[in-house]
Amino acid sequence: MKPKKRTVTYDFLIKLVSFTKSLVFHSIEENFSDADNHLETPYPSALLCNHVSEADVVSLSMVYPRLKPKIKMIIPAREDILEPGFLQKEFRAKGIIKWIFRFIDATKIIPFLLRYIGAVPIKRPFRDNTRELIKKGELRDKVDNEWNDLVAHIKKGRNLFMFPEGTYNHDGFLNQVKRGAYYIKSKIGQLHFNSFTLTYDHLSYKKTKLYIKYGKPFQFDPDFSADQVVRLVGEKLGKNYTVTLGNLTSFVLLKFGKETKIKQQQFVELLLKLKKQIEISFPEITLASELRGETFQIQLESIFSKLKTFKLIDWENQIIHTKETLYHLPKSLHNLKKLNTVLYHRNQLTAHISQLEEIWNGVFTGHGAYHETT
Repeated sequence: MKPKKRTVTYDFLIKLVSFTKSLVFHSIEENFSDADNHLETPYPSALLCNHVSEADVVSLSMVYPRLKPKIKMIIPAREDILEPGFLQKEFRAKGIIKWIFRFIDATKIIPFLLRYIGAVPIKRPFRDNTRELIKKGELRDKVDNEWNDLVAHIKKGRNLFMFPEGTYNHDGFLNQVKRGAYYIKSKIGQLHFNSFTLTYDHLSYKKTKLYIKYGKPFQFDPDFSADQVVRLVGEKLGKNYTVTLGNLTSFVLLKFGKETKIKQQQFVELLLKLKKQIEISFPEITLASELRGETFQIQLESIFSKLKTFKLIDWENQIIHTKETLYHLPKSLHNLKKLNTVLYHRNQLTAHISQLEEIWNGVFTGHGAYHETT
């Protein structure tokens, strides 16, 4: 097996996708696990990533320049993203954006670009036409063929980008990790693994800010069961979520009781104490630059303004007042980002919760300054 080295055309098309980053993100912040500022991808490699939204396509185009070495990729993609009219069907845009999307769809440039870059269609459980395939008894054969196709592409010289969850995570953290990594490992000897984790902060700026945390290469013990592989993949991805201003603020708000009032300056001091204790006690946890630099007053006010609009808090005269709606758990978590964005962002910290609880209990319990203030 010889790796397929990237070409000028291949690099240019990925660069073309990356040009859309300013339409999707406020900014992008990258954090590395070592001083080399790259993601090690010796051939053959499988690169694992959490799956957040359609914007992940743009995120992948930002990760690609960090690969070392850079070779062509194979990317499992939802079936409909490679079909005509995807932008209009997916985003249902209005006004001028609708006509822009309609023009782009008419050119069929997106399916062309994605297929050239290495995207291949994959069936999603209970989506696409899988119900029909189940009735015919053909789904398993179809899925097996798709996985065999991925293996064939890897053996032809491509590395693999892979979303182990198989679908978007809806509650802010990971969905159940599927067994894809175990299957690929069992089919290709000496397969290398690495990972990167995407954290989206939808609160701190008008547009989403993306944080990318790059992992370190790892291997699975040859004797690992499928469950052990799944568990390790979940740990690798979960522990690399970035602690952002948005999700740390959400964590703190949900630690308060209903109808709690706190002065904004006290809230800032509380965030700073939490941040410093994270740095001291758990330096392996990645902190966003806003927290590291302790310059987040404007972003924090943006968060409070949004949460007031969502009717989750009141914010008047530099006083934050938590409302009962802040603690409501929706019946469905499918669109938690919209229904309770505070809980959504707090859930990003699921893998860090035990450490954060330890800091909270050790430093802040009994501090009356952080309870009701008038």
